[in-house]
Amino acid sequence: MPSLIKRSLVVPWLLVLLAGCAGGTDSPNTSAMKPSSSDTLGGYGDILVAGRPVTGSKPSGNKKFPYQRTYTEGALYAPVTGYRSLAFGAAGLESIYEDTLTHRKGDVETTIDPEVQKAAFEALGERRGAAVALNARTGALLAVVSTPSYDPAAFSGNFPRDQEAWRKASEDKSRPMLNRTLREATAPGEAFDIVIAATALDHGLYDTVDEPTHGGSGECANATIREALARSCDENMAKLATELGEERLRDTAEEFGFGDDGLLVPNRVTESRYESYGNGDITVTPLQLARVTAALANRGLLKGPHLVAEDEGGQVTQSVPEATAGLLLPAVRGKKEWAPTDAGDGTPSSWSLTYARTEKGDTVALVVRVATSDAATAAHVTAAMAEALS
Repeated sequence: MPSLIKRSLVVPWLLVLLAGCAGGTDSPNTSAMKPSSSDTLGGYGDILVAGRPVTGSKPSGNKKFPYQRTYTEGALYAPVTGYRSLAFGAAGLESIYEDTLTHRKGDVETTIDPEVQKAAFEALGERRGAAVALNARTGALLAVVSTPSYDPAAFSGNFPRDQEAWRKASEDKSRPMLNRTLREATAPGEAFDIVIAATALDHGLYDTVDEPTHGGSGECANATIREALARSCDENMAKLATELGEERLRDTAEEFGFGDDGLLVPNRVTESRYESYGNGDITVTPLQLARVTAALANRGLLKGPHLVAEDEGGQVTQSVPEATAGLLLPAVRGKKEWAPTDAGDGTPSSWSLTYARTEKGDTVALVVRVATSDAATAAHVTAAMAEALS
């Protein structure tokens, strides 16, 4: 992977563009931007995907701010780049790497795989959804997709048309400027069964995933953990959660990353919370479920996720013992459909969690959430991502 910052020669004349939104937030900081005294270099540094710029610069026609940002396939990469606007400041990587991009004229190399990103984006279409691909070994984010999206080029200037484009995007009820992969935490539904099963194995209630559980009816009667996961046996998993108790479940959830209110990738990630299983007070971001899924494939090791190539050496923690991860991984791999659930706001939500491999043989966790009651829709997206990786 190329190095993060490709620094250019530093000369006495640098464009000073002060834009403020904290990286990854939904509300822009519209503090005034100060013009440079002179600018002979021209434009900004770029954000790169697979070594190719997905941003650019062009003359703005404004003497105070001589250049404005341009975007290649802006809607596709908006959840990755964020935006830079002469009128509305900056967000996402554009804000976080303000100094590198505007002062040093350097480039920022991301970890995104363009083929996987595009596959997820096209498969989601205009549905309200999110998709993430996470390399289990390295923590590299290979796809961060949020739909419906927006084109940051539409309001990168400071003309009436930019004002109108900003108003339209900001007031859109579908919230295209919300990065759903990193910032929208909703109910996980039966996807949380992974945490329940991991807790049961970790605390010795079961020695394998092939021991019968208690309760259930029909094909779920006394189903094994493997069968309970595969068949969406809610009653069995709920009984198992009751046997474990809130404290054990909370401890395991936190080992997987729940409750981390300071996670940066470097964009800020909304905290995924475990309050109570009995009351259903559990919320997760798509990224959080990708972390859980990835940890199982990485011998229980939870690698800090990152979107920028230079940040590869992130923190590593042991979420569950390697033995527990090894027992549970085949059962999770074997599950093909995840029952839809209520997102928590009265709308349906369909999840898909699966695995694929890179050309180098690394395992990648693929997680998709779509606002629909059709479970096959989310699975279609993860299938498209897996094919793009192969």
